[in-house]
Amino acid sequence: MPTHASGNPLPQQPRKPISVMTLVPSGDHVHAQFAYFLAMGTATLVANGVGVASTFETSSVITIARRNLVNHFLRSTCDYAWWIDSDMAFPPDAGIRLLNRQVPIVGANYRKRYFPNPHFTAMNGQPGSTTEFKTTDDSPPLEKVDCLPQGMMMVHRSVYERVPAPHYVFEYSADHSVEIGEDYYFCDKARKNGIDVWCDQELSRQVAHIGIFNFNYNLSQATEAIKDGTIKVG
Repeated sequence: MPTHASGNPLPQQPRKPISVMTLVPSGDHVHAQFAYFLAMGTATLVANGVGVASTFETSSVITIARRNLVNHFLRSTCDYAWWIDSDMAFPPDAGIRLLNRQVPIVGANYRKRYFPNPHFTAMNGQPGSTTEFKTTDDSPPLEKVDCLPQGMMMVHRSVYERVPAPHYVFEYSADHSVEIGEDYYFCDKARKNGIDVWCDQELSRQVAHIGIFNFNYNLSQATEAIKDGTIKVG
């Protein structure tokens, strides 16, 4: 323990509590479900001693919204950016669980809202040769991945300070005739700067993409919707 010249221990400086800013890109309206989950998620952070600030950015262009949100975040003193898309369902302790992973970039995998073939959004590989990164009952708790969707992700401040801007851009790969989304662009740029991207598979099994039903990892809600006639196939 550090000591004063008198030989007496110096008083310990209080440790600055961790702070999180929720970053939500959205349209003019958000799902009521999402509003409830956001309120519960931020309340859980506060109950666990985490400082919370919240920012929304309304834009029809997702890359502009994300870049503006990063600017808001970097002007703050918050330690972590918690990205949450306005069509996500998630458990109240999602933020705490992501923080507890103690890695610079970690998030959840979830399905696209394409029916009847709602693939997972996370990917491994390069543009033109990607493979779907899946979440199953047997997936390990934490798994490294090349690209995660941005809709449920915790990013430490140091990532945006280390990785040069712009952080979110749509790119077109003429070599492969594919559009590269802003989330792939961000993850790829982070990895090129020596920062790994991690998927919390335990949380991935508890989040869902809100649509005609909640698209969860095993599509159990789709099965229920087909069974009760809410949606029809064929």
